[in-house]
Amino acid sequence: MFRRFVILIVLMLVGCQSATRTATLPSPTSMPFPTETPIPRATFTQAPTYTPTVPASTVELEGADVPQGFSLIKFADLYHPTAITFDAQGRMYVASQDGNVYILHDEDKDGRADTRVTFASGFYFPLGVAIHIPTGDVYVSHQGKITVLSDMDNDGKADVQKVFASDIPFGIHQNDNLKFGPDGWLYIGVGSACKSCYDTDPRSATILRFNIDTGESEIYAKGLRNPFDLAFHPVTGDLFATDNGRDDLGMEAPLEELNHIIQSGDYGYPDCWDEQDVPGCEQTIPAVAFFEAHSSADGLDFYDGEKFPEEYRGNAFVSIFGSWLKPNVQTGIQRVVLTPQGDTYTGDPSWFIRFPEGVMPVPLLFGPDDALYVGDYVNDAIYRVSYGVP
Repeated sequence: MFRRFVILIVLMLVGCQSATRTATLPSPTSMPFPTETPIPRATFTQAPTYTPTVPASTVELEGADVPQGFSLIKFADLYHPTAITFDAQGRMYVASQDGNVYILHDEDKDGRADTRVTFASGFYFPLGVAIHIPTGDVYVSHQGKITVLSDMDNDGKADVQKVFASDIPFGIHQNDNLKFGPDGWLYIGVGSACKSCYDTDPRSATILRFNIDTGESEIYAKGLRNPFDLAFHPVTGDLFATDNGRDDLGMEAPLEELNHIIQSGDYGYPDCWDEQDVPGCEQTIPAVAFFEAHSSADGLDFYDGEKFPEEYRGNAFVSIFGSWLKPNVQTGIQRVVLTPQGDTYTGDPSWFIRFPEGVMPVPLLFGPDDALYVGDYVNDAIYRVSYGVP
């Protein structure tokens, strides 16, 4: 029986081997292929292009070329405005060619003057007005004089008038606008007494400064034919001035100027102009920016606010009046980007606003609301320039 069992096991093993040898493998064509898995690929999404949001705006002066996003509206009607300043309450003081100083007030903050009062009268050719903020006293530059006005009872009208300086030289030009400096002194531009000559009074064609406490005065800089307006850089405190050149050298020279003013500097008038790179002008100081000849560069201020786009911070703005002498001079507001270079600057001027024919701006100043105010001398108006809807 044991033998029969062994034979049976041997037969089973032989059968298994035979079965293994004769098994049919599937053909390659009948074998399923594995499912193809895609190789992950990196995907790139193009970053969106940044487009600054340009606010809505309005321009009320037909024909004015104003940058996108800026508004220009009429702030007030006022006869021949020549100078602008603001007091600590945000009220605008305006000198007019009618001999008055007015107070304009935008009480409801809509960008337009609601009230106008005559603060003081009786000034012949007032071309400058400045407020000494600590005292509230108003200083008026009029032909040959500076007068101080005080409103003792705060009724919006000057109660006291006192002549501060009375012997400032004048002729074809006179004393122009005036500003208080960071040092507390009062600075004023004084034009030459003639069109192009050597003035007999050394204070002509200069910038003077006064100590308002002692009355002391001195020539701060010279060689400036008609330095109409002054402004101090909001960061460095450096003094700048516009200046208008002589009229007897043809229609293309000399160019009007923006100057960086340093104490005791000589700016070349009457013998040196433009780049001042000719013999005899080596010790004179050329301008940092130039404007069209005979275009009359007048009002000047720096932007130091928060409401204009950031690239405007620290820029100088200059009103270009136009010309009684040269036809077809573009008027408007120039923007000057200043770049420090050693102990001075270089300037890159370009148009900020072009005005239509017949609009001739003189005073220009940024207000406490960060808006730019500019007076149209010929059309008896003051405009307000703001970013976005007024």
